[in-house]
Amino acid sequence: MNSNKIVPMFGYSVYEFPWGAAVKEIRTGKWLTIFIGSGTAQEIDVSNIAVILHDNGIEFIKEGIR
Repeated sequence: MNSNKIVPMFGYSVYEFPWGAAVKEIRTGKWLTIFIGSGTAQEIDVSNIAVILHDNGIEFIKEGIR
């Protein structure tokens, strides 16, 4: 088998919250995308932003603080 044709696959999980939904990469545990609302939900890319998600909202935090 030619190793140049092997593509790494990453797993993703979708979590539902009262305010919308979010996608998390399983391997790194990092949140990738947030969808606020339902139906025509607003999509927010948080892949480069540190966030903590709760049932009652989203916390945008500084890196290194948890």
